[in-house]
Amino acid sequence: MDANRTSPSEAGLLLGDGLLLAASFLGWASVRFGDLRAENPLYYDQYVTLFALVMLLWLALALGLGVHRLPAGVEIRRVLSRFYRLFLVHAALLAVWVVSLKTSTFYSRAFLLLFLGTYALLGTGFRMFWVQMLRARFRSGVGLRRMATVGVHGPWERVHAELERHPEYGYRLVQHATHLSELSPESLDELWVAPELAVEALEWTDAHSLRLRLVPDLGFLGAQRTRILPLGDLPILELRPEPLSYGLRALLKRALDLVGASLGCLLLLSWMIPLLALFLVPRGGLFYRQTRYGWGGKPFQIWKFRTMVPDADGSRQATAGDDRITPLGRWLRAAHVDELPQLWNVLLGHMSLVGPRPHMTSDHEAYGQAIRAYGIRHWVKPGMTGLAQARGLVGEKDAASMQERLQADLYYVENWSFLLDLKIIASTLLGLKRWV
Repeated sequence: MDANRTSPSEAGLLLGDGLLLAASFLGWASVRFGDLRAENPLYYDQYVTLFALVMLLWLALALGLGVHRLPAGVEIRRVLSRFYRLFLVHAALLAVWVVSLKTSTFYSRAFLLLFLGTYALLGTGFRMFWVQMLRARFRSGVGLRRMATVGVHGPWERVHAELERHPEYGYRLVQHATHLSELSPESLDELWVAPELAVEALEWTDAHSLRLRLVPDLGFLGAQRTRILPLGDLPILELRPEPLSYGLRALLKRALDLVGASLGCLLLLSWMIPLLALFLVPRGGLFYRQTRYGWGGKPFQIWKFRTMVPDADGSRQATAGDDRITPLGRWLRAAHVDELPQLWNVLLGHMSLVGPRPHMTSDHEAYGQAIRAYGIRHWVKPGMTGLAQARGLVGEKDAASMQERLQADLYYVENWSFLLDLKIIASTLLGLKRWV
């Protein structure tokens, strides 16, 4: 959808969202206070002022942040992310206003929490419903934008296949041509062209009042995501814009690590360490340390419970039936209990609860030379579990299997979200391999 105009679906989303906000405020005001106008006119005037502020501030933020925009390929995750950003900023500014003007004595904290909480729930549900309804409308063939693709060079097979698989994106492919002269402008709303035709296509679309989109072929780079960065008036194309590189997201992930690792140490390691020490200390020691490579490719010492005999060669990967593994060690490995001391690595900041698993030094060097884009794994901290492990991509170490694991790691780096971390943790603990 075009960024410079508001479609009926976007206008409906904005209007419906505003009505939910107003209904949440007025509904809880009626439930909590009854008829304030008759019973307490002073408080009534204050709540009228608050209602006006709530609505005007929300409208300014909604329009300013563009939260009602529904771009091509409407993704519920993106729509909800914009909504939660609006909600948090709106709630924070309301709190600042109430406190700074010392009007908090007029306003019930319970009312404010109930009103804002209800709006958050209703706003989430409404957006999920609206996106599903919009996608269903597109799938039925209603409201589709007619477009054509032009050019010899370009990822046209992938583009056409994607549009065919996902009519909910809101586009209907009318024609593919190699030259602009083959097109009928009266049957089109948009034109998608390869970059080498940009100048010619811009003149043609301007003359026929059509919108133009450029489709560069970046598939050969292997990057799953790109982002355009402004450098003054110059657009710069950034490859692999990983979410953890900007904003407060890295702090949010670190907070999850600290909370999760602290709980793990308190609830598990606090009694497991003295218990296992009774069996492991007499047989070579309780812990085992090994060099692994983490964030930025820097080495660190990873901690594990000892599962092998004291004089075992630690540079060689353990295999099924390995005679270096002790009987207790086999159970520890099978239950993944031997990995729990890595909670200490998480607290120290060497690792995260979720991230690409750190490889042994020998594997790290071999894969780094043999597999393209292997180093991208080091853009984030290694994890106690990762997307590859949650999907069950473990065990085999042939080239095809390692490439599949790497693709899962790269997807995680480029598409991290707090929800994805929670899903990976749950999938790992519950064995739900198809959930992520």
